[in-house]
Amino acid sequence: MRRQTWISLIVCAVILLAGSAGSYLIHRDFALNVGGGSLLAEAPSAASAGSASAAGQNAGTENKSQTDETAADKTEKDSSDGVDSGAQSGADNGGEAAGGESQKGGEEDGKTLKEIISSVGQKVVMIETPDGSIGSGFLYNDRGDIMTNAHVVAGFEDVEITTSDAKKMAGRVIGIGEETDVAVVRVEDLEGVEPLALKLEAEAEVGDEVLALGSPLGLQNTVTTGIISGVDRTFDIDPYYYEGLYQISAPIAPGNSGGPLIDRATGQVLGINSAVTDEGGIGFSIPVVSIVDSAEGWSESPMKELPVPDYLYDEYGMPYDDSQDGSGDDYGDEYGDDLGEATELEYAAEDVLYDFYNFVGAGDYKSAYELLGGDWKAKLSYEKFASGYKDTLGVYMDYCVGVENGDGTVSVYVSITADERKESGAAEAAAYDLIYQVGYEDNDLKMFSGKSE
Repeated sequence: MRRQTWISLIVCAVILLAGSAGSYLIHRDFALNVGGGSLLAEAPSAASAGSASAAGQNAGTENKSQTDETAADKTEKDSSDGVDSGAQSGADNGGEAAGGESQKGGEEDGKTLKEIISSVGQKVVMIETPDGSIGSGFLYNDRGDIMTNAHVVAGFEDVEITTSDAKKMAGRVIGIGEETDVAVVRVEDLEGVEPLALKLEAEAEVGDEVLALGSPLGLQNTVTTGIISGVDRTFDIDPYYYEGLYQISAPIAPGNSGGPLIDRATGQVLGINSAVTDEGGIGFSIPVVSIVDSAEGWSESPMKELPVPDYLYDEYGMPYDDSQDGSGDDYGDEYGDDLGEATELEYAAEDVLYDFYNFVGAGDYKSAYELLGGDWKAKLSYEKFASGYKDTLGVYMDYCVGVENGDGTVSVYVSITADERKESGAAEAAAYDLIYQVGYEDNDLKMFSGKSE
């Protein structure tokens, strides 16, 4: 009997020693292969693991050993697979990789909306032509090249660039489309600056969140938000043909032209904001993927001579502002001095028409109405004036030149393109040629009359 008791005690001792040795080896193997730390501390809940440990000892050492061996096998497998396995798993499931860092394709490394706007805005510029017209553009490569709309810089070679921090720089148009509304302006002072990233691998879809940046009405660094509300829109605004456009709900206005449309999720450029309707807050943007080849071609081989759109030719068949430097037309002696440099009064009268159509395009009909002379207002009430534009969705100035009449007034010849809503509800572009008489009234230049040619 005593002998059997001793045998039982020896067997129990051997079992206990074997269990302890196995547990030690499992912990030692985990520490060596994973990098230290307690195996139980890696369980989902350390507190519950502690209480479960005590219960497990009471329930039996054998079950605990089997559990530990299973956990050790899993840990060893995870360790051999490497950290990249965890990161890939996080990326495949929408973004959160090991360590909590966002891996979502181009999500600006998890930047907030304000941070994206700040980083993108530094690469968006205001473009001003010698005649005072304003548009927008953005840095698209590290050569200092700005991508913009052709209609923003049409007729000019030299323009002025204003950066987000109000620095003014010289820009030179090195390429411009005749049918596609895209152009490239080279700014030597921006060479070497990191450009905005272009989204070229896929087009946007309806519902994608977007940001529109630019200088509407000369208000630089303006940002609006919205979504892609339509795709594959197509229409003509002479002389440009627009196809495959993004329709956007982000409000834009004259001066936004040429500015970037930004993918909210990635901070990358989706397109160039090119056209706008004022009623309903609808804008249109050219997908950058469809025009980047043209832009890159001009960057590689700048145009030696820039084409001048047909609408910039005058009644004599000569290009308006042929000098390309803002100093006025230089047609030679054949047509006399009257076709030489414009006078200050002619420039001032032209500015009145630019202001007028900027106000109309922005839906600010009261400011536009205030530019009319007293006699015109007496014949036309504000209500009737405003109602005349109820179907006008957008207005774009194509041509504007003033000629003094010799009596203190100026005849201003204007060509505009207007997006108008038809009875069917569809938008259609229409071109108009008009003549306005502008002169001083109470020390202010006013529009006395206007008619179609």
